[in-house]
Amino acid sequence: MARGLRPEARLRRVLVLGGQGFFGRHAVRLLRADGIAAVPVTHADADVDDPVALRALVHPNDVILDAVGPFHTRSGALLDVALDRRADLVDLSDSVSYARSMIDRREAIAARGVAVLSGCSAISAVVATLIRASAVGDPERVDVWLAPASRETANVATARSFLAAVRAGSRACDFAPVRGLRVESGLSVQLAAIWPALAEAAFWVDPHTRGARALLALASRSPLGRRALAALAPVGVPLARVGGSREGVFAVRVEGSGGVALWVLRAPRGSYLLALGPATSAVRRLASGEHGWRGLVPADEHVSKDVLFAYLDRHGITVSRS
Repeated sequence: MARGLRPEARLRRVLVLGGQGFFGRHAVRLLRADGIAAVPVTHADADVDDPVALRALVHPNDVILDAVGPFHTRSGALLDVALDRRADLVDLSDSVSYARSMIDRREAIAARGVAVLSGCSAISAVVATLIRASAVGDPERVDVWLAPASRETANVATARSFLAAVRAGSRACDFAPVRGLRVESGLSVQLAAIWPALAEAAFWVDPHTRGARALLALASRSPLGRRALAALAPVGVPLARVGGSREGVFAVRVEGSGGVALWVLRAPRGSYLLALGPATSAVRRLASGEHGWRGLVPADEHVSKDVLFAYLDRHGITVSRS
């Protein structure tokens, strides 16, 4: 994962793929507020799995923010085109399979001299930054709980991504009001790439919607149950928007060789902006030439603690540590 500094460059073109989806349109808004003329790209403009359409879209030296989920169904077409065009790529993936595919191609990424920041979101970038800020030595176990603001964020793509990754088992957080179902995520890949001695990185998701946890727990026991609920997602999502919570909670427990750190990030509204902090910060720095990352950038280098905490404060997301 080679890193280096590029010379100062004029402002580069920024493409936001999925620019009219939930996270994509908010990313466009945040980037434009920072003076970055982000260009929203929709499926009608280019299919992210169509290399011909992508080659017509992507120019050399572009910066791409990929917000097109679900990532577990994605091909490597976008990365292929980004490498060919020498365009930098930032994505919001939390998929374990997508994380593995990026790790498998890190030598090719380094050889092209571009920057790829994968998982540049709450999972895994925020978690990796909090681990560094914990100062408890090398992490031995990390548990992350997410209770999303489902009334604000529920959408079909996110629901299907969650259903594909949910597994049997649940765990309550003992320092925040969250009880989550076990979910496979890129944490187990991206954190282990930084801290090889990490024994476990577990992700627990509370659907934060009345009655949903029991139904999802039942479905998690079989692939057939998950597929059935995925087919019903267009019906269930509107119900989640009615019965879900506006408050979002993100809790992280870091057990290290030098102690334990407990973090709680929460907001009464707009907690989904947590997922966009690392990515929009990274895109802004790449577009302005402020940072010259190269290669597959480790998750703990996507955003600094000071930049992240300042962003959270601006958007009304509180941070507490015990």
